[in-house]
Amino acid sequence: MAIIPVRDEAHWHELRAANIGGSDVAALLGISPYKSKWQLWMEKTGKLEVADLSTNTAVQAGTFLESGIANWASHRWNMDLSKVTDYYTAEDVAGMGASLDYITQTNKPAEIKWSARGHGWQYDGDKITEAPEYYLIQVQHQIACLNANGIDADSGWLIALIDNEPRRMLVPRHDGVVAAIREAITGFWVSVIASQEPDPDFSLDGEAITKMFGTLPMAEVELDSDAAPLFAKYLDATATEKLAKESKEALKAELLYLGAEKLKGSNQSTDKAIIRCGDHKISISTVAPNFGTEVTQEMVGTHINTRKGYQTVRIS
Repeated sequence: MAIIPVRDEAHWHELRAANIGGSDVAALLGISPYKSKWQLWMEKTGKLEVADLSTNTAVQAGTFLESGIANWASHRWNMDLSKVTDYYTAEDVAGMGASLDYITQTNKPAEIKWSARGHGWQYDGDKITEAPEYYLIQVQHQIACLNANGIDADSGWLIALIDNEPRRMLVPRHDGVVAAIREAITGFWVSVIASQEPDPDFSLDGEAITKMFGTLPMAEVELDSDAAPLFAKYLDATATEKLAKESKEALKAELLYLGAEKLKGSNQSTDKAIIRCGDHKISISTVAPNFGTEVTQEMVGTHINTRKGYQTVRIS
């Protein structure tokens, strides 16, 4: 058993890098809409840098809103939620660990989600009736890590802010899912030891593959001839995309022209134009000009409008 007190943020990142955590499991099982098993493998082996999300607006929102949602949930349902500052590893499954958001007095993990909208979410009153599979897997992983430490967690809570109110789902432990998670994690680290890189998912991994070129030597190389059809398909897709964009812009112009004709007869003026057609709507507003930053004498020698280096790709 290993319940590790997290010393600071650097220590937390160190523990996460050495283990498959709850946010990694969906990628490992091939059900994450954000990351593939290949990208996870490349990150865990140090071949691909883990993205720094500390300045990401959505990540920051989750950080600051999490405690508010937990407090609201505690108030609404009289839940005794405690913030978790320990990291739980499963010693019988090497490289498996969990960082929990909260835990109840009855040892149920509570995963907090602040942006619960769109596909996969359904609710009836306070009760979440359907949630994305990758979040349910995360709760199962947390239950498994608590169980591995002798904690009798037979279920976990998924608490989400949906339509501006907290709603919750009790997720019972599923023995088959827990077994699949444990087996997948074991197999993953075996593949790392054996240097058996999984195949990428090209529908998910485009950005990660491009980023990888920042770690490679730049030189001229020759692909095998069987790659030629990929070039042809790419260029065909580019031509189709160009035609679709031209058609889109023409349709947009036609709709705006029809709207302009209607606006000519209007006797009122606001800061935004709204053009409706049944359930459809066009909104038109004016963005104020930005005159930039005035460079003063005190600013001489400083850097403004900097940006990080990145890879550009042009296929012809």
